Amino acid sequence: MTRNEINYLIDSNLEQVTVMLMEDFHWTLQEALDKVYLSQWYEKICDTGTGLYFQSPNYNYLLLKEEMTCGRFVG
Repeated sequence: MTRNEINYLIDSNLEQVTVMLMEDFHWTLQEALDKVYLSQWYEKICDTGTGLYFQSPNYNYLLLKEEMTCGRFVG
């Protein structure tokens, strides 16, 4: 898999997870992006060694919500 393909999968997950946050919590785009970019989950999905970019947006959203609930990444 090329770096461009990996970046596409990461960006696609980020976009969909952000939309899910906006819908579930009634947040603005900025509020949702702040949560995403400041999360440990974001660090993990950008680390290609974790393979999270291969997982579905729904799975990744559950991981981010769990981190928000527990205060730390638990994936």
